[in-house]
Amino acid sequence: MAVIYLVTELCCLTAATLSFVFNAYIIYCFWRKKIPAADNLRLALYLAIGDFGYAAAALIHIGYLAFNWSNVYLDYNPYIIIITNCFLPAHLKIIVVVSCSMALDRCLAIFFPVVYRQLSKSYFANCAMACGYCWFTFDFLFQLLTAPFKRMPNCATMACFVNRTFLLYVSYSNTIAGLLIVIMSIFVFAGIQKISIRKSQIGTQTTTGVKTTSVFRQANRITVGILFCSLFFVTIPSLLVTGYEEVTGISLFAELGPFYICAILVNGFADGLVFVIVNRKSMGSRNRTLSSTVSTVHTRNRASLINGPPSRVAEF
Repeated sequence: MAVIYLVTELCCLTAATLSFVFNAYIIYCFWRKKIPAADNLRLALYLAIGDFGYAAAALIHIGYLAFNWSNVYLDYNPYIIIITNCFLPAHLKIIVVVSCSMALDRCLAIFFPVVYRQLSKSYFANCAMACGYCWFTFDFLFQLLTAPFKRMPNCATMACFVNRTFLLYVSYSNTIAGLLIVIMSIFVFAGIQKISIRKSQIGTQTTTGVKTTSVFRQANRITVGILFCSLFFVTIPSLLVTGYEEVTGISLFAELGPFYICAILVNGFADGLVFVIVNRKSMGSRNRTLSSTVSTVHTRNRASLINGPPSRVAEF
């Protein structure tokens, strides 16, 4: 059992490092304004912040578990376990809320385009992040105030240290949130498919709508990729945990260790990877355009110095 815990913890640390690096890079690109149309992608920034926070908290929590691992006898300090673990379920709520908000954003854009055009993208994203932090605060205080703070020998997962009521709340709330992601994903996929069929039937586009269509397609790709990641790494593991415990009465956390944390960390890494792949051509395009403009100006100035000022006839 202890060896299984160690393998799971090492997988968690690997996934946490990858998620930490990728999402830190995304946050850096937003901070340095290397991403065009950043206001339309503010939800992606907030998702990266949530994944980054979850990865940082996991590195501390799982790092403590791995550093104090023993093949003979496991005995962790309950205060350190509870305090370091409080941030994990709480940060997950931010990730879930922002992911659902991204799906809702696409649903509005596809099915209610008039309402979507009148909606402030920044205000919508800020409201979603505020809801996520409210849920974050509730989960954080709920776990911290209800924890028994008792030693649990030979157990290396938070299920052994938290209150039973909180554990049931986390399981069912994550399951409900996962099902909500599934329902909204179905609407998003169906809407995108409908638009693709309509575009193939029309077959033509006006030149004025090319840029708007490109931004719309980019947002669709990011959202679809992130929703797929949420389905595989958030919803399915959550349903598996809840269903297994309901059927057998045994917690998968006690059997496999912090495997659910590993799934969320892989989801964070996948979210960052999707964003970087979709925006690989546009990231830093603003800087490249600026540098090319500056080089063109220098070239023109140098040519004017060599050839002399243009004549009046040449100007006309």
